[in-house]
Amino acid sequence: MLIPTGQPVPAPRAAAGDGGADAAEGAVRERVAEVERLLGDPADDANPFGRRALLDADARGRPLPGADVLATGWGLGAEVVPVSLGGRLERTDRLVRVLRALFRRSASLGVGHGVGPLLATLPVWAAGTVRQRRWASDLLLGGGTLAVAPYELAYGDCFTRGECTAVPGRDGIPRDGTLRDGIPRDGIPRGGILLDGRRPAVVGAARADGLVVFARTRPGEGARSHSVLLVEAASLPGGRLVRRPARRLLGLRACEVGEVEFRTCRLPAGTLLGQVGDGAELALRSHRFACATVPGMVLGGGDTALRTAVWHAGRQAPGGAAGALSPRQRAVLARVFVNLLVCDCLSRVAGRALHLLPESSGVAAAVTGYVVPRLLRESVHDLSAVLGARFHCDEGPYGVFRVFLRDLPLTGVGHVGGAACQSALVPQLPELARRSWLRDGTPPWELFAAGGALPPLDVGRPVLRAAGDPLAATLVGIGRSLGADGGRRGGPRTELRLLRELVGGLTGELRRLRAELCEVPADDTAAPANPRVQALADRYALVAAGAACLGVWYHHRDAAGSFLAEPAWLVEALLGLGHRLGLPLPGREAPTAERVVREILDRYHSARSYDLYGDRLYADRL
Repeated sequence: MLIPTGQPVPAPRAAAGDGGADAAEGAVRERVAEVERLLGDPADDANPFGRRALLDADARGRPLPGADVLATGWGLGAEVVPVSLGGRLERTDRLVRVLRALFRRSASLGVGHGVGPLLATLPVWAAGTVRQRRWASDLLLGGGTLAVAPYELAYGDCFTRGECTAVPGRDGIPRDGTLRDGIPRDGIPRGGILLDGRRPAVVGAARADGLVVFARTRPGEGARSHSVLLVEAASLPGGRLVRRPARRLLGLRACEVGEVEFRTCRLPAGTLLGQVGDGAELALRSHRFACATVPGMVLGGGDTALRTAVWHAGRQAPGGAAGALSPRQRAVLARVFVNLLVCDCLSRVAGRALHLLPESSGVAAAVTGYVVPRLLRESVHDLSAVLGARFHCDEGPYGVFRVFLRDLPLTGVGHVGGAACQSALVPQLPELARRSWLRDGTPPWELFAAGGALPPLDVGRPVLRAAGDPLAATLVGIGRSLGADGGRRGGPRTELRLLRELVGGLTGELRRLRAELCEVPADDTAAPANPRVQALADRYALVAAGAACLGVWYHHRDAAGSFLAEPAWLVEALLGLGHRLGLPLPGREAPTAERVVREILDRYHSARSYDLYGDRLYADRL
């Protein structure tokens, strides 16, 4: 719940910070370290998950040999199974950081063995019966795999386009569309469902033991035109389910993506997930969860890209010392590291909002899915300039860098990425501007914390219009507090003065956005397609990113010895966002960028991750 705006912003609880003092945070760190150990030394040519093996698989366009051990031997499937069903899925921050470790090694690994299984399970946890949920959880916990033939959005691309249809058998789906464990409301068992059609790009198609299929059950494009089926592959007669290799992808070449075709497959009525026509609603629920979590996982690849650039810059520096970087190199590295922190702040807030503020989580999720891929893509492109001519090498760390840069556009949320996130955000902003902005109070501080107790996760919660905007409320509330405390807490006075000016600029931008969005008529159904409203949404997303960073810093500012407690990184983050917005910026009166560079070098030499957590990584000989 949001604190009434008239009340002062309460002091946050003692922060877990990046020291991992709290038990939940410590457990996450331990699991991340375990996955890092299992993946082994990236520089070891004999390591099946090393750079050479990954680049060889990419060059052949084949899945990494032995990658199935991730599910069968390491129990990675448990990460996407709820704790109540025997798995480890209890909190989004754990999920994101564990699967982020896969992306640090390879986007193909991350998509094929992390994101793909996650997206397949979400409709089951959201709408499955007790029997369906138990079957899926037993499958994944036993080392099996689940794949999804996703919902086809109107603005999808031709590569992923293909449709499956599901029609009643002789006495299949009841007219009212309601089933209970395969039995209609009248209690009379029915025949089944006839499934036909194909989907050309299904992650994990060749090895999937189960398939979650979004199929058309009604002609036309209405909200109830599609339904979702949970199909057990082994139950289908021979020749009814055909699996083929997909066309060669431009990226993710070491990720197994294939085509599935169903040839008049007769399925039991209990195959249906939820009710007939629930497909669009289940797709929206899955999309909200994916927007909040998947971008944070992909950040692992940005971590590796930055580490590669630091390594290269150090090799080129006089005496081979990473500390002797040129001013231009230092500026690029600092900007990219700060961008990664901005992205992770959004990821943290969006994920924890699913627990703490589910009724208001849609805005943060959409902003995260929209902003993070853009910032990450730009950042990795910037790093390619640091590599210079070596960027064109296709071996070793340089080859891994190039592969991630190529794969990055294909790692978005679903197959349309930011476009879908923007379309989810735009329609909500005029109403939020009128009802929420500058009125709501500060959200709970747990939204910005690391670790700590969280309410249970409800993946099946219906997707509704956001009840409030916790990010806009954070910006206004903390901005007021920064002015009230006179800059006595949180860092050097010069940096805090810069910070107050930057926060004031973002708050002013929020006021301008509110004034313009309030001019959009409440009944204007064409507003989401209006280029002016879309441009305002772009600007709002950057303001919201700044608010997420501000909330994380404010929560950690009393954590002794924590880099996140210092205002240097936040000043750099807000300067970058303000520059993108074209806002007037204060002069640099403090060496904030140099403090960021020192942190970059310290984390490089101590093998800690370039994110909010500084997790210990496998000591790479790079």
